[in-house]
Amino acid sequence: MLYGQGMVRLIPLPDRDGRPGDARLWINPDHITSVAPIVTRGGDQNGVVFTLALDLKLEGLPMQRAWLATCHTADETDREWQQFLDLVTGPVVP
Repeated sequence: MLYGQGMVRLIPLPDRDGRPGDARLWINPDHITSVAPIVTRGGDQNGVVFTLALDLKLEGLPMQRAWLATCHTADETDREWQQFLDLVTGPVVP
């Protein structure tokens, strides 16, 4: 906690190699200086696969690429991106 400034808010970046819900990294959304979605399209035995990653720049750190989700439709990919944006811009929950 920062004195006189309230609680620090942290949001998770998922762990691609972990269990669903595991976080690889927790970030303070106030420290994001830029973020852009990167979508790659591939395939597997079940059909088309979209991989959603982020080019993420945090204050004081170099640009990094972080995995966000693997999806099977473009609509699902859009929903995952919107959920991330909602999390970043959402209110602080005590």
